Amino acid sequence: MMEASPPLALDTVVFARGLRTLGDARPSLAPMDLDILPGEIFVIVGRAGSGKSALLESLVGLRPVAADQLSVCGTDPRRFAPAVKQRIGVAPRGASVERHLTVEKALKFFGAFYERRLETASILETMDLLSVRHRPVHALPPSVAQRFSLALALVNAPVVLFADDPTRDLDPESVLRVRNLLRMRRDQGQTSVITTDHLEEAERLADRIAILETGQLVDVDTPARLLARSHAPVRVVFDLPKPAIDPEVLGRLDGAVGTAVRRSDTYAVSSRDGFATMRALIRLLDQHDATPRSLAMYQPTFEDVFFELTAGAQSR
Repeated sequence: MMEASPPLALDTVVFARGLRTLGDARPSLAPMDLDILPGEIFVIVGRAGSGKSALLESLVGLRPVAADQLSVCGTDPRRFAPAVKQRIGVAPRGASVERHLTVEKALKFFGAFYERRLETASILETMDLLSVRHRPVHALPPSVAQRFSLALALVNAPVVLFADDPTRDLDPESVLRVRNLLRMRRDQGQTSVITTDHLEEAERLADRIAILETGQLVDVDTPARLLARSHAPVRVVFDLPKPAIDPEVLGRLDGAVGTAVRRSDTYAVSSRDGFATMRALIRLLDQHDATPRSLAMYQPTFEDVFFELTAGAQSR
């Protein structure tokens, strides 16, 4: 007798404890704990080979995993894979589809496997595929094929959308369309889990970000909290044609870290206390009777935070 599928969990859509890959597959994932919440855009970032795609594939059953506990949409995908597949949508890197099917027929074909499905015309419009609906899948250019892969993942109106680098190969208009789709899903209480190589995209789009490095989960939090916890220095930047100032002198200003960098007339001073460095710099410039053409202080970016955290993981 088939065992009944457990009910849908309300507090998390993905719950993993001690999740790790099995066998010799590379990249391997070290044991990690993960919670993904309903109605959030959860973005996985990392260098090439860090395990972004491996983690995504592990959560949707595309590679063998071990875990002390694992639940996707309230169900253990290792025990109830068909039930999980009804609730999720997966857009991997390159959808595997019978190459002679047209875009429209492929969507209808895959939609037939689901108890719940969206209207094909609605998906075609959402992903801007109406103009190629009768074109064979194998004839699609890379940017359109990427949108088609996402369209396939939407056929069952998934509770959770898993997409591997969904803006890869897309033109700016299509990138905006995909981002708006993810935001619309969030507004409707649906969850999206994506990978990306673009740190700026992650910062702008994500409710929370998971940072991977060599198969290790380095940190998970909102972009704002990751920035707030960072020890990355601020930068004090000024433009001064004359007189020239020794960068080593600037490196000894209050709060400064290391030797300043000079490129032509522009100087950049890294600092642990930007305001202290700014005050000391103004006093120094006054002593030289020098007035900079511009003076600004820049807070750390998410890119700074990413490299700070992953460098720490590499050194462990």
